[in-house]
Amino acid sequence: MQKNIRAYGLIIKNKKILVCNEKINNFNATKFPGGGVEKNESPEDALIREIKEELSLECTIKLLLHSPGTLLSPWNNKLYTPIYFYIKTKGNILIPKNENITIDFLTPQEILNKNNVAQPEKKALENLINLVNL
Repeated sequence: MQKNIRAYGLIIKNKKILVCNEKINNFNATKFPGGGVEKNESPEDALIREIKEELSLECTIKLLLHSPGTLLSPWNNKLYTPIYFYIKTKGNILIPKNENITIDFLTPQEILNKNNVAQPEKKALENLINLVNL
């Protein structure tokens, strides 16, 4: 079975968190930026690449926030292994035309109250809230 390891980054700006809005199997999901880990790539390297591809930002990984193991996705009914990191970024956000996402900066409470945010995302955010002053 092919592994589906995903690396995601939590970015703080003005006490708000960057989220990506994306349609996954006709479901309007709100998630943190990031994506799939490719063969011979570490989750950290994948996240650095994905942040560059999705948002045109340079990033530095600060801290592992949450790694819940392999789960069943509520969006596509497939197994995946998400890993969440707190990251710092440099540059200006520019979403390439081939990326089918929109972004928002939401307060932690707004994210926690959304029904279209998966539980592992919420747990990663709760861990971040406990570590930094949001």
